[in-house]
Amino acid sequence: MSTFQEPDKSVDWGRKGSQMLVSLACLIVVLAGMKLAAGVLVPIAYAFFLAVLSFPLMRWMTNHRFPSVLALALTLLMNLGVLAGLITLAVRMLISFNSDLPRYLRGLERYSIELATWLETNGIEGANETLAGFFDWNTIIGYAGQQDMLTRIGSMLGSTFGTLATVAAGLIMILILMMFVLMEAPGTLSRLTAVKLAGGPDFTGLMRSASDIQKYLGVKTLISALTGLLAGVWCYFLDLQYPLLWAILAFVFNYIPAVGSTAASIPAIVEALVQHGTGGAIGIAIGYGGINFCLDNFVQPTLLGNRFGISALVVVLSVIFWGWLWGPLGMFLAVPLTMVFKVLLDNSEEFRWISVAMAKKKIRRGEVEVAGYDLAEGEVIGGGASTERPGRE
Repeated sequence: MSTFQEPDKSVDWGRKGSQMLVSLACLIVVLAGMKLAAGVLVPIAYAFFLAVLSFPLMRWMTNHRFPSVLALALTLLMNLGVLAGLITLAVRMLISFNSDLPRYLRGLERYSIELATWLETNGIEGANETLAGFFDWNTIIGYAGQQDMLTRIGSMLGSTFGTLATVAAGLIMILILMMFVLMEAPGTLSRLTAVKLAGGPDFTGLMRSASDIQKYLGVKTLISALTGLLAGVWCYFLDLQYPLLWAILAFVFNYIPAVGSTAASIPAIVEALVQHGTGGAIGIAIGYGGINFCLDNFVQPTLLGNRFGISALVVVLSVIFWGWLWGPLGMFLAVPLTMVFKVLLDNSEEFRWISVAMAKKKIRRGEVEVAGYDLAEGEVIGGGASTERPGRE
């Protein structure tokens, strides 16, 4: 059972409160700087996590007697090929879908009018006016017809990077940074040991958690690929016009926890509603729901195990927070970034309690157990990554 140290009755809570206020003020300044520097920090974060995800491939090649330069080049080419293939395919499908967008919007307008009429006949007065106030269909359809899909995507990405040219520069920057991270990766452990011996901070806890983050990214990529594949097959089976586009969308959006899979299903449901009526939309919704339920509740926990002890509430809040801080691109890295910060907090004497508060909790035999803190009697919460038993050597 988890046991915690009794609160120190002699703590000066006035002084501790002042320290907390100063820390909070510093945190606000740091967050403001991170938000302003999103155009630089987002590519760095993506480069780092792509390198973490790709490093096992490069290590496998070097272990099989590939020259290190060739292993690095093949790893980069594989990443570039996957990214370029997905982006090219998605852009082509989006351009094709854009020409049909006004037709789908007209279909939604027709269904909204039918819904308002049905509500009026069932005693809900003013339903037509209320729905008309929510959706100005003529303006929406006119906007969809005037602006092409690439312009809309560029404006969405521009909320993080600034302009479409900056987006292209950001992609190049990601690849270059990823190359240098992979080049430096083999000597990271010895370098951090030298930093510690030279009087610097101890990053061993963060290094121990790197394998967990690597496993999470790998499993999440596998689950996302399965989600996209099954969603595309289901959309093709129900005779939708763009099953490949919805498969790519399901794959990409599945990286956003809690809300991503649901958001990815909406366009497919709308297309099914317009093309095949209510029955088709219900069929698509049931298929997406079944796919996400099975993969998220059976396959993913089996592959990950009980090693990632972040509560569901923290996951949802992290998506909101990183989305606010770095825009839509921040949502995709919400969980890995939160895991990194949780490990950093876990190795801080002053803020370890925040890491404990973020951990997943369950009730067993009437007592609360905290994931990652299953301590033997007499032990207290100590340093170490969230996947270890803190306090043990």
